[in-house]
Amino acid sequence: MRASVRTAMNQAYASRDPKRARRLLENLARKSQSAYPGGTVSLREELDETLTAMGLHLSEALVLSSTKVIENLFSRVREIARRDKRRQGGTMILRWTAAGVFEAERNFRKVAGYRALPRLAAVLHARDVAFDRAAPS
Repeated sequence: MRASVRTAMNQAYASRDPKRARRLLENLARKSQSAYPGGTVSLREELDETLTAMGLHLSEALVLSSTKVIENLFSRVREIARRDKRRQGGTMILRWTAAGVFEAERNFRKVAGYRALPRLAAVLHARDVAFDRAAPS
């Protein structure tokens, strides 16, 4: 089912319409429920989160389709921090962490649609303000 799943997911995320994307992904989940119950549960659990950026209606395509960059960063920090065998205090931990970040930075690439990041920040800030106003005091 790999090809049909890939096609369905690509169609959903390329649609730029959150309602249509949700419908396509829910159809995919329904079709794959019996063959892949674990994957279907994961798809349904994360459905709202995966459609959040699409619902913000950013003008540029900001591609945040993978957490690989973050996972790579954490992996490099852990790898570098393992070199510290004596744990000489909080300052050394910060130094090892910084060393891991600088090491991982060498492999960083531009995020597709990075020019939309200021717009994303503005939209998220506006949503935070609206949420704070709506929250009961």
